[in-house]
Amino acid sequence: MIWTGQRSQLFNFPSLAEVAMGRFGYHMLNLMLFIQSAGCIISYFILVADTIPVLLGLYFPQYPLLADRQFVTVLVAIFVIFPLNLFRSIGALAKWSVFAVLLLPVMIFAVLIRAPVYAPDHDAPLFKIGKDPIGAMGIMSFAFVCTQVAFSNYLSQKNQSMSAWKLTSGLSTVMSWSISILFAVIGYLSFGQDVSSNIFSNFPADDNIVNIGRLSLGVSIILTVPMAFYPARDSVQKMIGFETADRQPTNIQHYTVTTILFTFFLICGIRVHSLGKVYSLVGGIASSFLAYIIPGLSYIAVFHPKWLKRPELLIEDDNKDIESIWWLDIASIILVGFGAIVMSFTALNAF
Repeated sequence: MIWTGQRSQLFNFPSLAEVAMGRFGYHMLNLMLFIQSAGCIISYFILVADTIPVLLGLYFPQYPLLADRQFVTVLVAIFVIFPLNLFRSIGALAKWSVFAVLLLPVMIFAVLIRAPVYAPDHDAPLFKIGKDPIGAMGIMSFAFVCTQVAFSNYLSQKNQSMSAWKLTSGLSTVMSWSISILFAVIGYLSFGQDVSSNIFSNFPADDNIVNIGRLSLGVSIILTVPMAFYPARDSVQKMIGFETADRQPTNIQHYTVTTILFTFFLICGIRVHSLGKVYSLVGGIASSFLAYIIPGLSYIAVFHPKWLKRPELLIEDDNKDIESIWWLDIASIILVGFGAIVMSFTALNAF
């Protein structure tokens, strides 16, 4: 993505999508960004419903309403999450975002300490293919997709050389992969084939150490919802014409879109209970498009436009030394093919 951006001097995702697929690609990208963000928000509401009511019901049994999944989710959503989504810029939530990240070690240690205790009660075969490998690929795509923020992260660096980008992107990728795999391995080895998509759902409600992790997860998710909501709202405002290159939404437009979208996501989050299905469906369709298809097509469109029968871009003389690399050529083709397969199978299984 960054190599393609340096060659074309287009450092934003929608512009590269338009280069790869024309105006259709621009609108398709915004749609997939919306679906991806919507999936994140709905999954966050499901996680809130899986954690906060469990804790309130356990520690405040004299108030049975606090254990009601729908009531607590709506209450938290309206009075805590919704106000955080009213700002125009996500920068206003930077401190809350840092606090949410700091809660991650608490969750990890809670799982590390308690999960092995339950391992003898579950069977975990090491050499077995799951029932839905395509769905699993969609879930992994959903978990790891980050191409939509690649350019914003790159442009925020003081040192924008390729060596610096390789270092920062490599470290962040290894760290996120390691944490995810750590949770996955511990979860499977401890709970085997009974493991839930939300690992905290596998623990009994009265495990106090795990409940510290549950509380951390609930608070972290509450503070993370806006991080997914803002891109979704931006995509909608661009698709309906409220936001253009030379125009910003009015206050009425801004608050109207915010309220309608938030209500829609909240209703979905309350009615849908299966976290795995959300991950699989959204990951297989939107995440595959964002993580594999568009990056691969963008690279091909910029470095090998004849392959797609696209017109060649006007490249400045300073950037003509940024040429295609053979292994990136191969990788781009594999990305497009793999993404198309996962996306197609997911769509067929869903509909």
